[in-house]
Amino acid sequence: MNDRIIDSIEQLHYMLEAAIQLEHATIPPYLTALYSIYPNTNLEAVATIRAVLVEEMLHLTLAANVLNSVGKKPDLTKRGFVPNFPTFLPDGETDFKVSIAPFSPETLETFLNIERPSKMSDTGPRSNFCKGCIPCSNVDKFELSAITPHQGHNYRFYSIGEFYDAILEGIEFLEAEAKASGSTIFVGSSHLQVSNAYYYSGGGEVIEVNDVDTARKALELIKEQGEGHGGSIFNSEGEISHYYRFEQLKMGQYYQVGDQPGQPTGERFSVNFEKVYPIKSNPKLSDYPLESELYRAARLFNQNYLKFLALVTEAFNGNQNVLLGAVCDMFRLKEGATQLIRNPIPNQSHINGAPTFELYNVSQELSQVQIDVQEALS
Repeated sequence: MNDRIIDSIEQLHYMLEAAIQLEHATIPPYLTALYSIYPNTNLEAVATIRAVLVEEMLHLTLAANVLNSVGKKPDLTKRGFVPNFPTFLPDGETDFKVSIAPFSPETLETFLNIERPSKMSDTGPRSNFCKGCIPCSNVDKFELSAITPHQGHNYRFYSIGEFYDAILEGIEFLEAEAKASGSTIFVGSSHLQVSNAYYYSGGGEVIEVNDVDTARKALELIKEQGEGHGGSIFNSEGEISHYYRFEQLKMGQYYQVGDQPGQPTGERFSVNFEKVYPIKSNPKLSDYPLESELYRAARLFNQNYLKFLALVTEAFNGNQNVLLGAVCDMFRLKEGATQLIRNPIPNQSHINGAPTFELYNVSQELSQVQIDVQEALS
């Protein structure tokens, strides 16, 4: 029985688009949790979430380079790209929801679930299913195309790392087939590859993709930065993975080189979950009175977030020079977010607003956003 997920270039395109969608799906929750923290408090948490956000942008860029290399251009502005929060992401043992929510012990636990290392063995419960998958009877509630294999209806990936393993296996299979007939799947223009000249991340470098080896390096870097590689806390460059960064916040103690998972021995610090604004979890525009300042601020934030996605799409489609600015724009969204996060919702005591990320409600404004982007490029 063929246990590959990917048997055609169309399926590969589908899975790589899903990878971009999945990497992006972490950004709204991380941004909201970051900006919910009181100014000048929880410095360790702020530094951690900010560093992870920068690396998620790197992962977006790496996945886009792989997709461009095999002849398909990314589009982060299409309807449905941003999920309707709360949304489900894969977890091998139980399902968990990813929410727009304040920084809290529960939110931190969700972040750990998102980034967690795979713990399954090759002889585990996935053995009767396609590689990297486990049985799933409730797949209908998953909204992101990254959750379910393209072919399947009753199974899903155990971990994000195994999701990328399945993509790499498909790349290797399809390229071997292409080479046997004297061709290649790497038909994308090299001019679409984002390089280090246009992107900077303290936690890793952009990899330009043009063959199996560079595709493997790009996908392995995503895995290594997210869950850690082979259970390692630190990579070869001494950088700590996202999962263990978040675990430090849970334990209130830093890892040092040589430590074992779950047993940090570094400097202790405190995390104060009381120093957080009481924002509404998973807010919708309908939660804000129509003529209120919060409603207008939420609409404006959504428009600006759509513009941010449009800029990133332009960068992945040949205008690479806008990418550095787009990364900065992600953090410039703070002003709009804090207008919501630091103000109470009218007629709701002790509950503040938050961004809604309901981009489908501003999709009719995409034309104006694209005009604004073109003006920014000129």
